[in-house]
Amino acid sequence: MSEPGPRLALALRSDPATLQFDFGPAFLAPSAPPAPRPRFTPAAPGQAAAGGPAIAASVAATSVDPAADGPTEGANGAATGPARKKPRRLRAVPAEAATAAGAASPEAAVAEAAVAEAAVAEVAVPEVAVPEPVAVIAAGSAPVEVPAAPAPAAAARSDEGLLIFDVETTGTDKRRDQVIELCIQFGLEPGARSRTWRFRPTVPISPGAQAVHGISLEDLADCPPFADCAEEISAIFAEAQVIVGYNLTFDIDMLQAEYERLRVAAAERGGLPAARLDTRGKTVVDPYRLWQQCEPRSLQHAHQRFVGQSFEAAHSAEADVAATGRVLAGMLRSFGLDAHDWRGIAGVCDPQRPSWVGPTRHLQWDGPAIVITFGKHAGAQVHELARGEFRDYLRWVCDRDFPMHVREVCQRALELPADEFLAWVKAEYGQVTA
Repeated sequence: MSEPGPRLALALRSDPATLQFDFGPAFLAPSAPPAPRPRFTPAAPGQAAAGGPAIAASVAATSVDPAADGPTEGANGAATGPARKKPRRLRAVPAEAATAAGAASPEAAVAEAAVAEAAVAEVAVPEVAVPEPVAVIAAGSAPVEVPAAPAPAAAARSDEGLLIFDVETTGTDKRRDQVIELCIQFGLEPGARSRTWRFRPTVPISPGAQAVHGISLEDLADCPPFADCAEEISAIFAEAQVIVGYNLTFDIDMLQAEYERLRVAAAERGGLPAARLDTRGKTVVDPYRLWQQCEPRSLQHAHQRFVGQSFEAAHSAEADVAATGRVLAGMLRSFGLDAHDWRGIAGVCDPQRPSWVGPTRHLQWDGPAIVITFGKHAGAQVHELARGEFRDYLRWVCDRDFPMHVREVCQRALELPADEFLAWVKAEYGQVTA
């Protein structure tokens, strides 16, 4: 019974023997011994009537460059000595040659194929080195478990190139206030080497800032200005690989403001560019942010820590109110605050709250003046903003969605002289007395 449809015959010749397979639809069979230097694979006798064209492909036997040194391949396919090989070529043999070869002798088939293959294109097939197999897994065998590659070990942490720094300033306004003290520690270990600089500012120290750090202008009378140490400090930061500071955004901003003032002054004099504080490419670690990320502060987390259990129905008002009461009671016990009255507990929650103007921290008393505590003018006195080149900033605040008392105070600052404005704020919101 003939096989319908096309079939593919493939002969792979590797002296001194040729492996031949016929990929017909129904069988796989070796061919008869090949004639010398075969060019195609003849179809099996009796297959010429199989419907549809037959396609034959053969890999030509290795030929030798006539210009190469050494003998050529022998007539029986065995090389007589070393030779330089050309790329093997895959020759597409017409179906007619393959069909005729099914009934003719191998010699006749070779002759017919030789005529036909002169008209077909040759496709170069590069020689491919096949590595020796290292293992054979039989079909249907049990799965072989390949152990996973071990995870790379965590890199050992080194303190090399690490510095910790902190600054003290005359206030919190980056435009006006200045750095008066800088300390840098090299490494984390107790007793690590450190260095401290103090600088004489050109502006007064605000009462609020002096209450925090305790440094007075008299303490700095004999200290150099920041400009005298700027190059040295810049070089130290340039050599650092890791920069550490607690809530360090403020500290970096204040140092950057110092270098910006030096740059502007140098440009005005027409001098060389001043040193700069370059933190690009540095690894920055802020323990304050690390604490926030590693110990979340949601009500659920607080309930688990201070009450000792989770609670259901979170984010319903009734459940949250009850949970908040339990959490506060647990906190007062844990932090030793049971003996304090509510005013004292409120002071622990927000030590600066008595200085707030109104119910939020946006505006605060700083000595006899009121300062703004947010935005690009944080630390600036409100009545000075209202009389200077930044009046438009207060107008912008009045037009935005800030708390009502913040917009009201800024509007009064724009309308009233400084003395009348401060008297109005004292009468409306009170003033901190201690």
